[in-house]
Amino acid sequence: MPTTARHYLIWAAALLLIVGPVVPVAVASLWSTPLYEHGGHPTLHNFRSLFADGDWWTAVANSVLFAVLNTVGSVVLGVVSAVLFTRTDLPGRRVLTTVLLMPLMLPGIVLILGWAQMWSPSGFASSWLEVHTFLSMPVGLYSIPGMALVGTTVAAPVVFLLCRGTLTAVDPALEDAARTSGAGPLRALVSVSLPLLRPAVTNAALLVFTLSLEVLGLPLILGFSSKIDLISTYLYDNWVNVSPSRQGLVSAGAICLLAAVSGLLFLRNRLVGDTARFTTTTGKPTAARAVRIGPVRWALSGVLGLVLAVFVIVPLVGVVLTAFTTILSPFVSPWSVLTTANFSDVFGNPLYTKSLTDSLLIAGVGGALTTLVIALLSVVAHRSDFRFRGSLQQGMLWPRMMPGLITGMAFFWSFALLDRSGTLRASLWGLGLAVAVRSLAFGYSAFYPALAGIGRDLDHAARTSGASWWRAMRTVVLRLVAPAMAASFVLLFVAMLNDAEPAVFLVTDKTPVLGLTMLQLAATSTGGTVAALGVIQMVITLVVLGAGRALVGVRPRA
Repeated sequence: MPTTARHYLIWAAALLLIVGPVVPVAVASLWSTPLYEHGGHPTLHNFRSLFADGDWWTAVANSVLFAVLNTVGSVVLGVVSAVLFTRTDLPGRRVLTTVLLMPLMLPGIVLILGWAQMWSPSGFASSWLEVHTFLSMPVGLYSIPGMALVGTTVAAPVVFLLCRGTLTAVDPALEDAARTSGAGPLRALVSVSLPLLRPAVTNAALLVFTLSLEVLGLPLILGFSSKIDLISTYLYDNWVNVSPSRQGLVSAGAICLLAAVSGLLFLRNRLVGDTARFTTTTGKPTAARAVRIGPVRWALSGVLGLVLAVFVIVPLVGVVLTAFTTILSPFVSPWSVLTTANFSDVFGNPLYTKSLTDSLLIAGVGGALTTLVIALLSVVAHRSDFRFRGSLQQGMLWPRMMPGLITGMAFFWSFALLDRSGTLRASLWGLGLAVAVRSLAFGYSAFYPALAGIGRDLDHAARTSGASWWRAMRTVVLRLVAPAMAASFVLLFVAMLNDAEPAVFLVTDKTPVLGLTMLQLAATSTGGTVAALGVIQMVITLVVLGAGRALVGVRPRA
């Protein structure tokens, strides 16, 4: 298939939108004035100011501590759950798997609000325990270990999915070989299959550690009252809450964060090394068999059920109760204070309704357009002989490796340089563009497996009948992957509806979005109005995911 100018145009436009916006962030960090002002000169003053600020180093130390605790907790819970739920006869493992994966399907801010309502020092569940039992919450929620505990709830499912995929791919014939040498079922599992988890555990640990460095909502809500700053909240405060805004210093901090994340990704590749060493499935593997773990399986099921109830079920119940009551207290029966006033307040407030409408527009229109762009880029990257097609494959995954705050800042500076009138930035199109670029990897991950499953002989048959390459893609390939495009749209809709971090630097009074409005409100209040917004966001997410699963089989994947 000959390469045409159209391929080069698509490739150039894609890389310009995906990679290009990072350049202005680097320039802003090395410039003496904001890029939207005239004048200025190159300088290292922003980096000198950043490194001389004691608060920055405090935020770095807090971020590292939080990331380490979150990574350790997530790896322990995720790996143990993957082994027990996938390779043993643990009772109720299907129900436990569903509960474990719920945080991946729901907006993260809803879970954080639930933890604040139930497990804070004055929360409903922690107060009830102290009044009616001898137990108490062992960790203060408004501390770094407390925040790491909440982070574990969200990150452990990611570790679980990565490890589960590896465990289900291990050929049971290897364990059979160990058993013929005298090993029992449990020993064969521990000595043969678990060592093969090394690449998955390494990937998962570094992924969780990297994501922990960029998380914003968790420290903004739970760290606010204790004045605990992480890197993300340090950058947020110096941009939003300091007058005049220290945009050059924040840009320098963003470059440092981007360098750290890139270094961790490089480290991951070096630690995993040659993945061929862990290849175990060749030819036709036999079916996996569950390892019998005896009577202890009931005790293990109970312990994991209790942990997941504390981590997931109780916080979600707390959000719903807070949304439907005037006050949530262990000293007052919730049934005596039921109300729908919180929802009336939400729908009677123009800011909240505008935020909800804007988010639905971005998720709906943006999700549909992004799906079409992903389909176009994917066929060029995987079904053509275009010489730079490999860069398109990496380019669609790269935005997810970049912190959301930096994505938002990158588009802010790009608009400052290229859109002097501010027309695009002040519209939902500008905000939607940043969110769409950040969500590319989600849609691509759902779309690519289906595209890879269609043989090229179908393309060739259409070409031999006289169709051009573009017509063969449009009339044959894209029609066959239509269900995958629908699945991609569902995942993009949910991701774009709930993503708030890119909006920090782009939102205006005319373009409020639900995630950021909730985040700003929840930073100073965890009352019924915020909970009502959380319930609305949760219901929309569940309805869309439920429709997606019923119609096109959408399921959460790592």
